[in-house]
Amino acid sequence: MKIGIAKERELAGPHKRAVLLPDDVRKVVKAGHEVLVEKDLGEGIFIDDSKYIKAGATIVSDPQDVFSQKMIIKLTAPSDNEFLMMKNCILFSMLHLEQNTHRIKIIKKQKIKAIAMERIVNDYDERTVDCTDMTGEQAMLFGFNLVLKSPRECGVLILGYGRVSSGAINIANRLGAKVKILRKDEYRCVKYHLKNKDILVNGIKWPKYHRMRRDYVITRKMLKLLNPGAVIVDISVDSPNPIETCRQTYPNDPWFEIDGIKHVCIYGYPALVPISSSRRYSKQLLPLVLDIAKNGNLTILNLSRN
Repeated sequence: MKIGIAKERELAGPHKRAVLLPDDVRKVVKAGHEVLVEKDLGEGIFIDDSKYIKAGATIVSDPQDVFSQKMIIKLTAPSDNEFLMMKNCILFSMLHLEQNTHRIKIIKKQKIKAIAMERIVNDYDERTVDCTDMTGEQAMLFGFNLVLKSPRECGVLILGYGRVSSGAINIANRLGAKVKILRKDEYRCVKYHLKNKDILVNGIKWPKYHRMRRDYVITRKMLKLLNPGAVIVDISVDSPNPIETCRQTYPNDPWFEIDGIKHVCIYGYPALVPISSSRRYSKQLLPLVLDIAKNGNLTILNLSRN
């Protein structure tokens, strides 16, 4: 199979991650597949085009050469323009269709067989392609850098206790912060728990709960309960969001301020540590890429159900 590996452009600003590292590309080539890698893939994380060439890949400068292949691999979802370069192909990418329903129409129109990385799970319903703990860690560290206090002096309130929050909880505890985890049955008491907090972390899978309730968990009026100069760290980055004032941000413009409260809502926190996240994603994706290219036996998204 001819496989195109695309650069990451969806995140605004410089993006240094590579979906497959050269050593893993070499294994794909040895399996009998032809791999085209877009020029400067992963530039800045101690790899360059020469390493992909040594791995047996062909370097191409024109994105059209990548997106016209039988199978396209990209970590973040393609842009609308990139989708239009594809036709009758297999796309293996993060898609997050629940928050980006417009992509469904494009995928259907272009007759793309889309495989969402985030939907592939093991027998225990755990994601196979996953950096959620890294997401929580980087988000929490970013929050501590913005709050202008020692972590040991910070009161941290964390909404949710799932995998996406685990990294944040781990970092906050290790750095000595005073941590309160708010579970779903405690949301009714959220005003009480917001008082005197320096950092509020959102790790709720909100679209699920949003269908059951129409209000916000945290309204704009509630921000005054936080300490002056407090920081809201949104890890889930869902739209709609359980916090009224949150909106998606990107690594090149990571935070904004409302009513004196800084908001960090980065779409793609693992991009802040491109070396570590590229290594993990490449290792996780290699067997899946080989499986799709050889057998095509991973479930293709049934878009009619969305």
